[in-house]
Amino acid sequence: MRPLSQLVYARIQEGAGSPRIVTLHRHNQFGEDVKDFALAAAPDGRIIGLESFKGVFVGKRIVGYTWYVGPMYQPSPLFYGDGLAEIERFLWDEVDRQADSGVASPALPYLLGVEQGAIMALGTAAVVPDLLSGIIAIGGAFPLVPGWEPPLAPLDGLPILLVDPPDPVTERPDVLVGESLADTLRGWGADVTRVVVPDPDEPSSAMATWLRGRTIRHHTAVP
Repeated sequence: MRPLSQLVYARIQEGAGSPRIVTLHRHNQFGEDVKDFALAAAPDGRIIGLESFKGVFVGKRIVGYTWYVGPMYQPSPLFYGDGLAEIERFLWDEVDRQADSGVASPALPYLLGVEQGAIMALGTAAVVPDLLSGIIAIGGAFPLVPGWEPPLAPLDGLPILLVDPPDPVTERPDVLVGESLADTLRGWGADVTRVVVPDPDEPSSAMATWLRGRTIRHHTAVP
């Protein structure tokens, strides 16, 4: 079966481990560049490093990738929407790949995003929560993008871990961060845990502790 998504990805850690973790990198990084966070969260998990389609150029050389064009908290609606659509397609591809290998009830992954990747992970949660077991958003936020009214589907108890710095970005009318973000996600039906860590650039043991208390979700095909 031909994949729906054209995103490049690296299978960083295979084996029979659990859970499945799909990472979303920062601005100007590659798919494997936040693998240390995923390994800290799930040392025995299956880890996939997903890479955006939009290159960051220096001259004619790509030095990394970005999920969208524009400032961190003011993404271009076009590229933001395209990025979310490609991530959704990739999640469907992962379901199909498991089904093609004979798995009757494919395991759904956790999205782990850092900074810009965390913004994309939280956006994905508001679009297709039924394709996820949960979200880990490190240094994340939720920009209010013109023309989009989230959530597009009930979050229905989706587990979300917000890993924030001691001093998150100053709150502003066009972006949700910190406790405002946590409260909004709870209002949409998510099961939100927020932890503050001294240095969000370093993997935190809070992620593994949180994951141990979660239950992996599975996709059940509609007859």
